[in-house]
Amino acid sequence: MLVAAEWLVPDASGAVISSWRTRPARAVALAPPRVENALMEAVRFPKLMTPRLVLRAPSERDIPAWFARATDVESASLAGDHIPSDIGAGERWLARSRQRFADGRAIQWSIDQAGVSDAIGTITLSFGTTDAKAAALGFVLARAHWGHGMGSEAAREVLRYAFETLALEQVTAEAAARNFASLRILAKLGFKHIESFIDVSDGERCERFALDADIGSSLLTSNATPGC
Repeated sequence: MLVAAEWLVPDASGAVISSWRTRPARAVALAPPRVENALMEAVRFPKLMTPRLVLRAPSERDIPAWFARATDVESASLAGDHIPSDIGAGERWLARSRQRFADGRAIQWSIDQAGVSDAIGTITLSFGTTDAKAAALGFVLARAHWGHGMGSEAAREVLRYAFETLALEQVTAEAAARNFASLRILAKLGFKHIESFIDVSDGERCERFALDADIGSSLLTSNATPGC
């Protein structure tokens, strides 16, 4: 599955399932306007749905599930993330997620699956400051939900939102070179390899990818079945 930014510490993601080491992409502008509180955020937040999933605004009830993902050692290693020492980090994660949405810097969805009480992960579009037509994609799934096509299904819907609703021209992503599951998903979604690089924070060899709107839109239209 993919990596994502869960913003546990500056520029770090919460633990993920097959990690993408997401950096804030060079994009921004088209994110939602500033919101003043959680109630207004819920009103304005873009809720997305797929045949099996609901993508919604994160809330306090997501903190225990977030902490469980963030303390998964294997996932954290793939993502290059620090492991939180206590569940209080979850409150900071939620506050940062809401603030980044309010500031127009990112949209982070919690992922709900029918019949599962806790959120199974998160998926994020991060916006930068220099290119209003691009964003970075990343996501995290709990270990119990790896290998069931949930990551692909959620990512496909977020890409559809990015290209059709936000009218972005490009979405980028990054993954550790040893994260074979993420690399397969990126290829399946149509991402093209741009370059290899070393993450200076931990020496991890990583790969950078991009998906342009013209290619992405046609692929999303022709390959939309759940579980792919």
